[in-house]
Amino acid sequence: MPLQEKDKKLEIINFVSETNDSEVINAIHDLLTDHAEATDFWDELSPDQRSMIEEGLRDIEKGKVVSHKDVKAKYGI
Repeated sequence: MPLQEKDKKLEIINFVSETNDSEVINAIHDLLTDHAEATDFWDELSPDQRSMIEEGLRDIEKGKVVSHKDVKAKYGI
């Protein structure tokens, strides 16, 4: 049976509290710090890039799509 999120958190806490390996502690610290500081990629996009993505999403909603299989066939892949 897969671990529940609550159980995973407790397992991580126990592991970290019991280890004396500074490399592991530093790696976990760096991972959590990087995750907390991560920015949403959307905020990094230019207005033109956002507009193109939104246009593509509207196309999908309208059914204006081409299957992967059809594109491969068109280009002989």
